[in-house]
Amino acid sequence: MLLIFDLDGTLIDSVPDITDAINKTFDELGIDRVSEKEVRNYLGNGARTLIERALKGNSELLDKALKIFKNNYKNNVCNKTTLYPGVKETLKKLPHKKAIVTNKPYEFVGEILKTLGIDEYFEMYIGGESLPEKKPSPMPLLYVCEKMGYSPDEAIMIGDSKNDILAAKNAGVKSIAVNYGYNYGEDVSIYKPDIIIDDFKKLLEVV
Repeated sequence: MLLIFDLDGTLIDSVPDITDAINKTFDELGIDRVSEKEVRNYLGNGARTLIERALKGNSELLDKALKIFKNNYKNNVCNKTTLYPGVKETLKKLPHKKAIVTNKPYEFVGEILKTLGIDEYFEMYIGGESLPEKKPSPMPLLYVCEKMGYSPDEAIMIGDSKNDILAAKNAGVKSIAVNYGYNYGEDVSIYKPDIIIDDFKKLLEVV
């Protein structure tokens, strides 16, 4: 069995660092800051969409803001970011092969995993810009399954948002949703994952 994990909102709470990087960027651009609460609802579709949502209609600043944001975030990628409760212990106990499929830019993922001490548990990871399409497209899940030698029916996607659940459905992969993540303020049950858990440690019971 191959376990494919989302990152932000599933394994880690990265909102504080992302919010700081956005606000540093907006300070440089002379525009209004955003709150952590707002950012929690902006995440999930990659950095470009994140900044587009945070700009609230100032689309002419998008390319400039995105470039500045990436630089600010790169230099402060794991200051306040934390693992959700039970993540490290559970990853250690799960005997299955593991990978990460995130819509976060690939360039940020490795340092976060290493800093938080969970890089050793994953065979591979891909980011939102690693392939021509990102979640909810099935492409990233099918790519990881192929690279790691598993068929889709031998894999489970574990994530917190509709992008994860829809990607799993589109790929013919089973899905487990955690209900403590971001998901745009929506109840993840709307998207009918195969299983919903409220504590990461419960993976040990359901996988």
